[in-house]
Formats: sequence, C-alpha cells, structure tokens
Amino acid sequence: MSRIRPRLIALLFGFLVLALVFGFVVLCSSDMRAAYALGAVLFFLGGFWIGKRQGVWLDAILLWLPLGITFGVAAVPRLPVIWPNLVLWAGAVAVGLFLGKARSPRILAIGGACALFAISFGYCFAYLPTRIAESLTRFVNLNAPSFQLQPVGNGSAPVAATSGKILVIDFFATWCAPCNAELPELSAVRAELGDRQDIEFVLVAGDAGHDTPDKFKAFAERKHIDLPLAFDQGGQAQSAFGLIGFPTLIVIDRTGHVRLTHQGYNASETNFHRDLVRFLRTL
Repeated sequence: MSRIRPRLIALLFGFLVLALVFGFVVLCSSDMRAAYALGAVLFFLGGFWIGKRQGVWLDAILLWLPLGITFGVAAVPRLPVIWPNLVLWAGAVAVGLFLGKARSPRILAIGGACALFAISFGYCFAYLPTRIAESLTRFVNLNAPSFQLQPVGNGSAPVAATSGKILVIDFFATWCAPCNAELPELSAVRAELGDRQDIEFVLVAGDAGHDTPDKFKAFAERKHIDLPLAFDQGGQAQSAFGLIGFPTLIVIDRTGHVRLTHQGYNASETNFHRDLVRFLRTL
C-alpha cells in the first residue's frame, strides 16, 4: 500500500494538470504558447514535488500521462505542429524531478533547467507562431465558385464576388471561441486597408450551431462589430468552396480567383495581421 499511494497521488496530480490546461484553453485562451507554458510550469512543480519525496520515474510518468495522452489524441491530430508540447512537457517533469532530488548533481540539474527554458522560449516565440500560421494557410489560384450571401442589417455588405474588387470572406459562428478571438485582428486589418476602396470585407455567419440572421445581428451590435455582415443559409456558400469549420477566411482576387484560404485561428499566430495586410496589398 505504501508503494501504491505515491503512484496514485502522482496520477491524480496529472489529472489536475489536465483539467487546468484544458480548462484554460476552453475558458481563457486558445493560445498554444500560453497552454504550453502553463503545462510546463505545472509539470515542473509536480516533478519537483516527486523528487522531494524521493519518488521514482514511474511516478513522473504517471504525472505526465493524463495530459500527454489526452493532448496527443485530442489536439495533435488537429494541429500536428504542436507535437513538441508532449516532449517538452516530459522534459519539464524530468528537470523538476532532478532538481527536487537531494542527491542529483546540482550542475546537471540547473543546466537542464536552463536548457529547458531556452528551448521553451524558442519554441513559443519562434517555432509556434510560424508553424501554426503555415499549417492553417493555403495559397492557391483557383476559380471561385458561384455563391450568394444574404445581407444582414441595414448596412451594405458584399454578397458575391465582384469583378475588379478583392473580397475577403470570413465564415464565422457566434459560439466559436477562435472566431471571436480572430475578430479584433480582422477589424484591424480592414481599418489599416481603409485607403483601398477595391478591397471588401464581409463577416458571414451560417445556421450551423443554430445561428440566425437576427441572432447574428444582435451579437454584432452587442460586440460592436464594425465589419459588414451577411448570412450563409444552409452553409451553401461555404460548401461551394469545399471548406468546413470555423473560422474560415477566404480571399478572392479581382479576377474571381481564390488566392488564399485560412482555416482556423490561434492567438499564437502573432503575425496574422501583418501577413494578411501584406498579402492583400500584393493583389
């Protein structure tokens, strides 16, 4: 029993880390950098605690296991570029374990902690922003399908592609957290390109998830959204592009060709605004 108890405690702490990390992503922010950092800190502290109690490697594995398996099954298949989270989190447990153990060589333990911090810094500020943006963005040159949107509200909104104009469509859902996180970026892009009368923007909701034109209009008024609004009844327009999910950003050039699609959004895309503005200015 004395051997089983520390294993159970380590496993329970692992489930606590799982709840805190996924709770943060769902309730606070989908930013993969923040989610990684929170998990790394919690795993380091858990590993340190195991080391202080003279725990063994099995305890460390049980600590990592709940979040490692869940993240590997639920998150990595959707966004494969974040697989290093699993390795670095295991490293955080190991470094904490070494620092906690009284008999561990101090130089090696401190060196490991410094290396983990340096790698984590590069991962969060160099690797993740670039690789996530690349994984969500596709540059294409395809004929845009025929589609028609339903304007929402009293303001004028583009409801179809117009020859001689660039159209930026963002398929959106009121209940979608990444969609809402993307909104300020999209509004800022439109404001920066205010001098370009040939570039039109439209925010498009659909009836997926029980959105309605009235609900969408009320949502936009409550959130003070300044983008033109339209509705995609039955998701027909988005389906015509062969795309699913929210948010989905599409850029159609002035000749009626789809030039860019961006499926999904993550706050770790720190250059989203800059890259979209630069691309639109090239069309």
